Amino acid sequence: RQNPFPGLRAFGVEESHLFFGREGQSEIILEYLAQSRFAAVTGASGSGKSSLIYCGLIPILYGGFVVDAASEWRIIASRPGNQPVRNLAEAIADSEATAYEYNKAKAKMIRNIAYATLRRSSLGLVDFIAQMKLAKGENLLLVIDQFEELFRFKDSRDNSITTLNETEAYIKLLVNAIHQRKLPIYIVLTMRSDFIGECSQFQELTKLINDSNFLVPQMTREDFSKAILGPVAIAGAEIDPQLHQEILNDIGEGSDQLPVLQHTLMRTWEFWKKYNKPDTPLRLRDYEAAGKLENALSMPMKPMNNFRKRENGSVRPCSAHLPKKAPIIKVFVIPLQ
Repeated sequence: RQNPFPGLRAFGVEESHLFFGREGQSEIILEYLAQSRFAAVTGASGSGKSSLIYCGLIPILYGGFVVDAASEWRIIASRPGNQPVRNLAEAIADSEATAYEYNKAKAKMIRNIAYATLRRSSLGLVDFIAQMKLAKGENLLLVIDQFEELFRFKDSRDNSITTLNETEAYIKLLVNAIHQRKLPIYIVLTMRSDFIGECSQFQELTKLINDSNFLVPQMTREDFSKAILGPVAIAGAEIDPQLHQEILNDIGEGSDQLPVLQHTLMRTWEFWKKYNKPDTPLRLRDYEAAGKLENALSMPMKPMNNFRKRENGSVRPCSAHLPKKAPIIKVFVIPLQ
């Protein structure tokens, strides 16, 4: 059985059947896209913004539920990184090269043309997409993931003037693409909510966000329960009710617990798969072997002989194999160039 939990990374489009706990939220984002061809998805770090787009919104788009839009979609994902205009140009160019199986030389040429076109004017994004070989009735969705990188990495660029100019140029490219109606261009961005104030210096972007912003709510106990039980059921396994309640009690109130939960469940599943029969439910001993939520990021997986049986038959880690206090681990994502 394949592990149904992605760990610390976001869910992919192909894993939408494993995505639980955010029911009904994709439809709100979809409504924004249908109305204005733009949606901003904001929320706390670790709240599942990217997963909501890839596993919630995109499958609905493929189903053809946008008014006045066909069900054929080309999805292009990009992150601003340290060179936002170049990264955007390369993402669009690579999509074209992949769609038509260009060789490396032609793919590189398309990248250069895209970058030059985007730099030429504030309508550069529209101009280049107009030159693309979009199929008849095909829509283009541009996913700008981790939009906060536009502001986070401004201090690492060459100088403040260049940074401001490129940031403003990048935003104008997006805004003009949204406002035009000749081409079926739709844009959705994800951004940490603590960076939303940075957008206020750009008037047109501010208006777009005010009109079409979805703030991802913190998950409730019921939502977390679905995120635990759903994937296990889809994978054809069962979970012991005691373990289910133990995990829910351990989650607490932190909105950043979702990626840690997914990582812990991924480890729990791996231990269960290795040391149990297929018809055995996931039990408390598997969760404890994974380090539980408290230590899953820092404690290595222990082999079965490092665990002692309790009187009730469950297994607990030997104290000699556990750190006295788990160190705090911070995970950083290194952006694209």
